[in-house]
Amino acid sequence: MKTLLILLLGVCSLTCLGQSRNYGPAKKTKVYLLGTFHFTQTSDDYNVLDKKHQKSIERLCRTVADQKPEKVFVELQPEYEYRNKLDSMFKVYVGMKRPVKSKTEILQVGFRVAKMLGHPKVYQCDNPGLYGKYYQETLDYAKKHGQMDYMNASAKGTIIREDDRLDEDSVMQNSTLFEYIQWINSEAVMVTSHASYVANDPLVGSKDYYNYDDDNTLIGAEITADW
Repeated sequence: MKTLLILLLGVCSLTCLGQSRNYGPAKKTKVYLLGTFHFTQTSDDYNVLDKKHQKSIERLCRTVADQKPEKVFVELQPEYEYRNKLDSMFKVYVGMKRPVKSKTEILQVGFRVAKMLGHPKVYQCDNPGLYGKYYQETLDYAKKHGQMDYMNASAKGTIIREDDRLDEDSVMQNSTLFEYIQWINSEAVMVTSHASYVANDPLVGSKDYYNYDDDNTLIGAEITADW
């Protein structure tokens, strides 16, 4: 069974996926999805290059490496990032004898894990998508048709995001980086973190929780499909 690590931004799950082939029985691939945050988009007092955070990142990477993934994927759009650019960056990274100064989670986690495991390359996976376009259309529709209760999670059938109930900055500041990564990948946060994508926004366009609109389309469903 193949084992892959996919490093993604945001909250993700740990799961197994079946991989179909045109001929012969399907073979399973175990996929680990690791949710992170943008290491470069933090406040001035939260520098992932600080010793305490580097200690956490090293622990995180060793924890991931212990699962022995055969390939490591990072969130970069293959359509817009040249393959040889990532290959060249990883080759330079592997040959470095001093700590890397780049804060990005792609190098700090993705490259570090791949180097620990002696991988020859790191892979790209991402979809540019049209989330912003679909979200704005959904928001405009909700405002025009009095359905903002779906968007703000006050209507029947909607879910309040777990990370909206909590002060995420407080969790981040009062935990080690390793503990914070554990938290954003925890079941409680994982299940409801993207609830607006899969439970709330897709309801926009319905006349009530159970009925579709006249053309049998839920406006917000496009967000889920794009995401």
